[in-house]
Amino acid sequence: MIDEKSIFVAFDTETTGLSAAQGRIVEIAALKFDISGNVLGEMSELINPQVPIPPEATAIHGITDETVAAMPPITEILPQFLQFAADENAILIAQNALFDIGFVNHEALRHDIKLARNIILDLIDFTRQTFPNLPSYALERTCRAFGLVETQAHRAMADSVLVMRLFLHCLRQYPAREDALTVLNSLYHYTFGGPMIVKISEELMEVINQALETGGTLEIVYAGGSKRGMPRRIIPTLLFNRDGVMFLTARCLLSNSNKQFRLDRIKECRIAPDNNF
Repeated sequence: MIDEKSIFVAFDTETTGLSAAQGRIVEIAALKFDISGNVLGEMSELINPQVPIPPEATAIHGITDETVAAMPPITEILPQFLQFAADENAILIAQNALFDIGFVNHEALRHDIKLARNIILDLIDFTRQTFPNLPSYALERTCRAFGLVETQAHRAMADSVLVMRLFLHCLRQYPAREDALTVLNSLYHYTFGGPMIVKISEELMEVINQALETGGTLEIVYAGGSKRGMPRRIIPTLLFNRDGVMFLTARCLLSNSNKQFRLDRIKECRIAPDNNF
């Protein structure tokens, strides 16, 4: 239960790519704070992934093989992060949380590291509930729209700071703190857990994440349900992991109802070319 006494940890990872099953974490940062915005602690660590960092990943975060050559491995840093997060049973917050959860899960699985069972909130869920009509839910773009950032380096601590700022900004939009806490407790609560048993392509995840951040419409072919194999349009609202299987909650425009779709059963997926439904 999230309440006035809860401690929060905004966190972010930088990685070698988009696939948690194949990629590695190269940086992790976390910022601990209370509900009033008082910063209580922080950690930020570069990590030697012990594999080459692809140029396309470096182009995003600026971290090179040389940057991390002398840095410790994930086996040293991940337990530190988990201990930092476990203090006071903190509530973790991340932007597009399943991305970071997936990488932490797979790193823990590879190295037999015991995971903490903290509640984890996806900031996109809270922002969407608080501001339902934004043109985009991308972290930097949203923070710029609210005057929370001017220039932004795409690094783990810089993004953790934005997560904290946007989270507190959302809290302040509710008439009473109790109203905000009610919304927070109604959101889907993630946790670190087992591996993602069903592997999902990077291309599919990239398209879905783009639609989630922009509020866009997807055109899919789904191998399941009563409309099996029939093209349909959906408006994604939430990604979640249930027992190692990834699901997408979305508004299905074909049936005019909310549905859940298993990602491994989505056979075709693209951003809808227009808004003519």
